[in-house]
Amino acid sequence: MPEHRVLAYVVREGVTNVIRHSRARRCEIRAGRGFVEILDDGVGRPRPAEDDTAGGTGRPGHGLKGLAARLEAAGGRLEAGPLPGGGYRLRAECPRGSR
Repeated sequence: MPEHRVLAYVVREGVTNVIRHSRARRCEIRAGRGFVEILDDGVGRPRPAEDDTAGGTGRPGHGLKGLAARLEAAGGRLEAGPLPGGGYRLRAECPRGSR
């Protein structure tokens, strides 16, 4: 999958996670050559352990695992986790010209 399609998928999935799980008031998307970053000021919401979404715990759910696998297959990588002052950061990097 071309780099721009992989990163577009990350934006769709990342913003969906912000809307569904973060309870954020603000979401910022930064993009450039070969990367996209999504930051929010949310707190997440607790979820039962059997839920596959990780509900703001900072632990990857199936969605983040799927994103990471998709990026890895394209030669990229994913970083995700809570921010020190609150909120959450999702950053995907995928080199130009990747599969």
